[in-house]
Amino acid sequence: MDNEKSIMLSDLYSIIIEIESNLARVCYKFTPIDEFEKIDVIDKMQLIYWSEIIQRLHLSGVTTILRLKKWYEAIDCAYKSKNYYGFCASLRGLLEACADSFYSIGKVLIPISENFSHIKLALEGNVEKVLISHELENELIHYIYGRKLSENERGEFQDSHKAKQVREYLNSLQSESLNNLYSELCQVSHPSLMSFAPFLISTSDEELCLHNLCLDEELNNKILDEYRATIYDTTLFALGPSLCSLKLVNLLAGSFLEALKTNDKALETIHEYSLWIELEKIINR
Repeated sequence: MDNEKSIMLSDLYSIIIEIESNLARVCYKFTPIDEFEKIDVIDKMQLIYWSEIIQRLHLSGVTTILRLKKWYEAIDCAYKSKNYYGFCASLRGLLEACADSFYSIGKVLIPISENFSHIKLALEGNVEKVLISHELENELIHYIYGRKLSENERGEFQDSHKAKQVREYLNSLQSESLNNLYSELCQVSHPSLMSFAPFLISTSDEELCLHNLCLDEELNNKILDEYRATIYDTTLFALGPSLCSLKLVNLLAGSFLEALKTNDKALETIHEYSLWIELEKIINR
């Protein structure tokens, strides 16, 4: 979106592009549960356990950024082609993705920071006590694998694999403006009077007029005029925690997880982010 109405969003997209170009493309490897349960050496068990937590943390942060990029590109494409339906559907997808990332990643950053010293030693293979966090595991697993389970899958997978209602993710952001925008977008994506807006005008309670005017651009700009700041802030609710997760990975990953590290240049802006400042204080206690 290169129009004046969306300059802040264009700037934010440029930041996302810069970060994305520095992300490591890696393969993640996880130990089968039956094999993990056979490990009876504490330092080896903790090394594997926490390395898999950090791999999932990295995966969550990276996919958040990649997903943001894709949704911004979809929104931009629909905006430039003056497609109201495409614009609203893509924007709705962006909001849902941001809420999903904030909901799950936001819950794991403080616990990981609080246990930073133990995790660091565990990844060096140098611990004598066991520290397990099923809550951390479940939140990260939920982010990665959460989906609508089929009837057969419900008996096979734990609740962490079951996606929650979108409303629960959105409510975690506690934004009235976001709720209003999301409601409007849903009325366009779902069959409703608002979905007729590009080609039907209500001139009075008793009169409806079909037309062949191209109103899509005007409708798209109306959304941007009213909700640009909301879109920007909602994006930051996902981008901020994702960058914090990648910074934590950089600090924790030793030679064993070297491939997960992100170029520090891509994470420079994080030092002004209030959440990261709080996490640093926790780490340095």
